[in-house]
Amino acid sequence: MNFFIFLFLFWLYPYTAATAQTIDHDSFEVGVEAFNAGNCEEALRIMKKYEKEQPSAAYVVQACTLMASSQKKSGVSYDIFLRDLNKGDLTKFEKLGMIARFRTEISGISGSQYVNALLINAKRNDTTALFQLGLMYQEGVGVPRNFNRAVSYFEAAAKNGHAEAMNSAGLYYRFGIGVKKDEKRAEELWQRALLNKNKYALYNLGRMYFENDKFLMAQILAELAVKRIDPAKEKKENMLAESLFKKAQKKTSAFHAAYFEKYRPFRLKQALYPTDVQGLAVIKELPEPPEKMIEETSFMRFISKDAFDNKYKTFFPLMPQWVPFNPDSPVNPDMNGKTPPAPFPQEEKTISALYFRPSDPRYIDLTLSAEESAIPVMVGDIVTLYVYTPLYENEATKKGGHMYIKNTGYKITVQDPSGIITGNTSVTLTPLSKETARQEAWLGRTFIIRAEGAAIIKFVPQPVADGKDIFPHTVKIVAFKGKPPK
Repeated sequence: MNFFIFLFLFWLYPYTAATAQTIDHDSFEVGVEAFNAGNCEEALRIMKKYEKEQPSAAYVVQACTLMASSQKKSGVSYDIFLRDLNKGDLTKFEKLGMIARFRTEISGISGSQYVNALLINAKRNDTTALFQLGLMYQEGVGVPRNFNRAVSYFEAAAKNGHAEAMNSAGLYYRFGIGVKKDEKRAEELWQRALLNKNKYALYNLGRMYFENDKFLMAQILAELAVKRIDPAKEKKENMLAESLFKKAQKKTSAFHAAYFEKYRPFRLKQALYPTDVQGLAVIKELPEPPEKMIEETSFMRFISKDAFDNKYKTFFPLMPQWVPFNPDSPVNPDMNGKTPPAPFPQEEKTISALYFRPSDPRYIDLTLSAEESAIPVMVGDIVTLYVYTPLYENEATKKGGHMYIKNTGYKITVQDPSGIITGNTSVTLTPLSKETARQEAWLGRTFIIRAEGAAIIKFVPQPVADGKDIFPHTVKIVAFKGKPPK
């Protein structure tokens, strides 16, 4: 059935695309594109609006509903593994994850002496002794098997920085072996372990993420595990890591795949080798991507009339090259207690929206609070920047004239050697309140982005009558071109 729907929609699409003069994100033709692109979630959302009017829309709704039901995740049950493990079948550790094992036999007088020596050293907080005792209590070698004692020794060794102990304790906490189940604690231990170069923690944490539907991070960690686990020495473990990588790869969206090709989360930096990040960016301030592209926010809105003759009919993630923000840039103290008309460029929600967005033009409103900022935009964006400013009367305004930029504390200058910004753009003054309408305002200026490149916009303080210091603002605008539609 899907094949015939596809043929019908494929035949219909050129007509609808050619006749459309504006882009409506919820139009029938956009629903067609979403279905043809394999984005059933979006196609289902849109086509439900048309299924009573359009038979083909009803078919898409039916097809996508069937596909969604067939793709439901079948959860992994560990109950049997845990039951058998607690009964003494230690091979079930292999079903739960990867941890270190103790396979040496210990017996007789020499064995007792070895255990006593470890116990003495463990009381002195010797890291190696703590970890070895954890392994022995885990396996029941030289001492009775006791998972409670095993995890307590692993945790003690982990506090001393022992990466293998961190990994082992993580597995115990995730499944509640000898301790109360706590996935958050397991995650913390595994994150510490992988930052200390523990290869098994890469797999264990990646597997937990996969089973919690965090497929991108599962893919990233599984890829690293495949690289770290030598197939010549640990063939089975390497195959498990490779299987996890492939399963996570199938689950990630096209949006996540685009991120995977370009970035790695900064929090993994300590776990990465130079060969892991060749051609990639490891960005400290860039948040990890959301589940899907950010279509619209309160400060980033769709431009209803396409500025590029309807070229951007299929949308791709923008995710430009990193434009670094200065987290230590001073902030305007006059902003304290005032509600800005739009968010600041350095906020996490702003950064996410500007990077993880579709590659079609948007209206973007931002408020400058820091002395230095940087903003990635796309060709076609219409960007309005606001700053807080005191207002000053002059002879004209005293006679009833309107306040304008000459009544503010700023002059706006643009350094644009590549000509990426349209020159003649509007300036607005927005009162903060009726009571202070002639004392203070938000000064806004709009910029239309016309080409790729970089420009510097400065809100330069001007001498004012009362000698008050006005806070300077400099913002770097870096414009990228969206990916052409297929």
